[in-house]
Amino acid sequence: MKWDCFYKVKVTKNGKTETYHWGYFPYSMVLSDVKTLYKEGADAVELEMITKKQFDKRIAPYTS
Repeated sequence: MKWDCFYKVKVTKNGKTETYHWGYFPYSMVLSDVKTLYKEGADAVELEMITKKQFDKRIAPYTS
């Protein structure tokens, strides 16, 4: 399905890198968001396609 795309996104700005995990977005929306990040001053945006299992593991709810 076109909605089954999952990405690990590294955004570098002013020498600092933050990592995000995006999922369930069509590729056109991902590209639009990348353009927005650059407009907001990002020096680099790195996309790594990951599996649904990796995505779900990363956003798993915390248990106490």
